Amino acid sequence: MSPQARLARRITLWSLAVLVALLTANIFGITRLELQSRAVLWAISTVPLLLFLPGLLRGAWKSYAWMCFALMVYFQVFVTEAFRKPSDPITLGLLACVVLIFSAAMIFVRLRRKELAGSGA
Repeated sequence: MSPQARLARRITLWSLAVLVALLTANIFGITRLELQSRAVLWAISTVPLLLFLPGLLRGAWKSYAWMCFALMVYFQVFVTEAFRKPSDPITLGLLACVVLIFSAAMIFVRLRRKELAGSGA
């Protein structure tokens, strides 16, 4: 794996960790909901992202590509929230994480596919 692909992979994984942490802080910061309701909301928000984690840790480029499709839903929600609450730093952080994950993952997919095509694999 090239150094550029490794860097893109690391950026993707770290950004995903930050996104999950921000989602957790945002959801468990909702005080008007009971703890069980927040836990269900957290699971609905994070489990779709965490399903890709085994493939991401293996470095499977297809997992990165499919995760980008799932990220489009998060992007849509966070852009809508950013327009609704433009001064909320957590919403802006969530949006920035999604954009960073998407960009780094697409760079990884492009570099990795080029490497695999060049090696005849």
